[in-house]
Amino acid sequence: MTAEKAAGGTGGDEGVREALSLREQAMDEAPVGIVITDPDRPDNPITYVNEGFVRLTGYAREEILGRNCRFLQGERTDPEPVERMRASIEAGESVTVELLNYRRDGDPFWNRVTIAPLFDGGEVTNFVGIQQDVTERKRRERELEREREFVEQGLDVLDDVFYVIGTDRRLRRWNERLPEVTGYTDDEIAEMDALEFVPVDEQELISQSIEDVLAGEPETVESALLTADGDRIPYEFTGSRLTDPDGELIGVVGIGREVAERTRHRTVLESLHEIATTIQTAESVDAVCERTVDAAADVLEFDLCSLLLCEDEWLVPRATSADAPTGGSRPMRLDQGLAGKTFQSGESYLVDEVTPDGDADPAKECYRSGFSVPVGDSGVFQAASTETSAFDAQDVEFAELLVSHTANAIERLEREAALERQNDRLEEFASIVSHDLRNPLNVAAGRLELAREACDDDNLEDVARAHDRMEALIDDLLALAREGRSVLETEPVDVAATVADCWCHVETAEASLEVETERSIEADPSRFQRLLENLVRNAVEHGGPDVAVTVGDLEDGIYVEDDGPGIPAEKREAVFETGYSEFRDGTGFGLGIVERICEAHGWNVAVTDGDDGGARFELTGLEFADGERER
Repeated sequence: MTAEKAAGGTGGDEGVREALSLREQAMDEAPVGIVITDPDRPDNPITYVNEGFVRLTGYAREEILGRNCRFLQGERTDPEPVERMRASIEAGESVTVELLNYRRDGDPFWNRVTIAPLFDGGEVTNFVGIQQDVTERKRRERELEREREFVEQGLDVLDDVFYVIGTDRRLRRWNERLPEVTGYTDDEIAEMDALEFVPVDEQELISQSIEDVLAGEPETVESALLTADGDRIPYEFTGSRLTDPDGELIGVVGIGREVAERTRHRTVLESLHEIATTIQTAESVDAVCERTVDAAADVLEFDLCSLLLCEDEWLVPRATSADAPTGGSRPMRLDQGLAGKTFQSGESYLVDEVTPDGDADPAKECYRSGFSVPVGDSGVFQAASTETSAFDAQDVEFAELLVSHTANAIERLEREAALERQNDRLEEFASIVSHDLRNPLNVAAGRLELAREACDDDNLEDVARAHDRMEALIDDLLALAREGRSVLETEPVDVAATVADCWCHVETAEASLEVETERSIEADPSRFQRLLENLVRNAVEHGGPDVAVTVGDLEDGIYVEDDGPGIPAEKREAVFETGYSEFRDGTGFGLGIVERICEAHGWNVAVTDGDDGGARFELTGLEFADGERER
């Protein structure tokens, strides 16, 4: 039925208008950006834009209309998808691309754009463009790719042999260590049966072990690894059953380790694990560097080593081993020698022999070999020797493990220092606000009392109420500043006990409270109490004097719910904005403070519908106290 027929009689035009209005409203409420362009006008300008596009880009409607969509492009926008869109528009065809665009404030975002032609009698009259922010998906894809590369790199630097044997006993995957140990090329390995890597007299044992693993029984077996030259190297092989995400059997995944190296490897790892705590608890960057170099010398036996950190345009030694000669380490430019190469690339490098035309630029001419390992983004760890080929891949692996703790410790100290500076600035701001606003307010309050004694004027009551509101605004403004400080220390806080205490400090009239949690969480007690007080006060103020408030458990947090009128979906983001209030006397800071406290703890807060139609505030990402489990 057409809109005109649905309207009936002479009201047909009105029905059509209502249908068009409803359609435009639906487009405006769509969770994606929508534009319509006119290819018959110069530069194919935008003639319609919905609210989703406005929210997505940050541009006002009047800044968008009349422009070509290319105004969202920027310096890092790939021209290839842009060219695909242009070609599709010229051909009157649909196209979907993903490209980097920029919001009005300059922030980049990944935009999934679909362009489709609109026809009238076979002629293209307009194009519709649909934009969707896919930045988060792109971020996850990049993280997965980096994780995959990290795993690949980690497998290749192992001193152990990593392998995947298929159900046909052929190798499907291996790391670089296998060809290094056996002397076979990758192409040769790809054509070999797994049993060809062990002596004939041990093939039956290995064959049975593979069958046991495929049947679901993990195995550890000792056997010789047979090289291409016929040498037998004692090895220990550990295997487990490997399946794909659908549960289909792939084969056996395992590790082969030289038996002679096993004891040392385990001892070193245990020692590094113990040292990690010492490094992580250091209270200064210098202490972190000193403990790292001492561990490298004592545990890893790197007698000539140093740790250099980036300072301006230089890599500066912050710790050097005790046995290093005088001048055994020196400042290096960020592009100088092996240290500079390591710092700029973020990769480790092993030099078996220092040569005049090589990358190494040793501090001493007597250094004949060495390696360099990045310390996160902070600097470089280096070890040297007066002999050639003094280090191997396992030495580099151990050093990388050691300095990973160093990088974490340095990052922690820098982060804490930055947070401390931020907290100091917030405290300074809060003190200025307290002093510069309260003093004149106190003077005004005093003058008001004198005026009241001199005359009885209803206007003075309005002034008094204004003073009270200013006082409340100052209190909430100070809270907003202070509660946004990052939480550095937490302690177990009993949720039920805190809620009960909050209930006593808030005017709750005839309201009722039901607590359905027995959990304790890790939090700053005073800030968590203020958060709950604000949520309880909000429920009573908006739900009415007899509102019922419930506090209960979520899988990874808690909720505070009431049975009041609730919060419409379109207002749920706005309620957390500072200054937003539907009450004339409200400061509009209460829920903003709730959000700040959550952010300071690393939590998330969201509002949704309660079970009885009221408002439900959900706090998620909470850490439960020791002994608690997520439910």
